[in-house]
Amino acid sequence: MFDDFEVLLKEYEPMIYHMLNKYQVRDFDGELYQELVITLWQATKQYEQGKMKFSTYAYAKMNYRLLDLFRKQSRVLEGEEIVYQENKKIAVIYEPSYETDYIFLQQIRAILTDREWLWFKGQILQGKTLVEMGHEHGVKANAVRHWKRKAVAKIRHFWNKEH
Repeated sequence: MFDDFEVLLKEYEPMIYHMLNKYQVRDFDGELYQELVITLWQATKQYEQGKMKFSTYAYAKMNYRLLDLFRKQSRVLEGEEIVYQENKKIAVIYEPSYETDYIFLQQIRAILTDREWLWFKGQILQGKTLVEMGHEHGVKANAVRHWKRKAVAKIRHFWNKEH
């Protein structure tokens, strides 16, 4: 029944654009368009003649595929938001410019002990793990974890007092 897919695509391309417009999709990279073209091709393979018109079948398949993609994207965004919120909770502070804010770093240094500063410098500024810092300073990771707990409490208190 569907001998030439390119001819069929030309015929159904307005339907694809209609769906993208219907859901107000900005498809700059053409990814959703391509998904709908693939769905149209799959519809040609799965269509059972006599049950309904092909146009109705293709429209329904493409519509459901688009909705599935929206749901998937929504789940991904929800997951990213959860990770962001969790990271924000465990973060000492949230300040994107802390690396270049020397006054802020001097204030942090002033409230921390030498060992707490070693943790701050190692993990926050240099991205080292607790284990790496323990090896570097000849202590166990639990000791570094203790430095971290004390430092985080002091920094939070300082941060809340300042803001």
